[in-house]
Amino acid sequence: MINFKSKIAQKLYCYVDETGQDTKGKFFLVSVVITEKQQEELRDFLLKIEKETGKNFLKWNKSSFDIRKNYLLKVLNSRFLRRSIFFSCYETKAYIDLTILTTAKAILQKAKKDYKVTIFVDGLNKKGVRQFSVGLRKLKIRIRKVRGVRDESEPLIRLADAIAGFLRDYTEGQSYAKKFYRQVSKKKVIEEI
Repeated sequence: MINFKSKIAQKLYCYVDETGQDTKGKFFLVSVVITEKQQEELRDFLLKIEKETGKNFLKWNKSSFDIRKNYLLKVLNSRFLRRSIFFSCYETKAYIDLTILTTAKAILQKAKKDYKVTIFVDGLNKKGVRQFSVGLRKLKIRIRKVRGVRDESEPLIRLADAIAGFLRDYTEGQSYAKKFYRQVSKKKVIEEI
């Protein structure tokens, strides 16, 4: 007898940003936020926090330290993001290759046996989308789609930008970031991979 029931694959959504290209290879960090369900609820939550804290659509490096602290405190203590934020640091100029590798490693942390992932990468152009897709497929990642987006249009990309900026602040020794990093590491909100 043939079983016509189809398995429903786990649907993952992956948001990727990076920082450090300005250091010419001395420091490069990739942040990846991966969600599964509750996309609209999470977007609404992030928009509310952006408004409450005054962060709005500001890039991380354009936000004041008070706004950064308030935003991080509210976002990183939420129930939505537990075990959903990953990052890797490098000393390299192989930016696209290591962004692909970090994305693949993060996906494999969250993926179950049968999954499909939709990936959004900040600032990725058409050529970069093709390169990203090919690179992930070579690493046996089951992608549904890769898209380049601007952080002005997507609160989850703005979150990935904020995480990248926060982690850069931490690695550069900024005091506010040290305390927050210890807190979120204990809670398993952010994981280095």
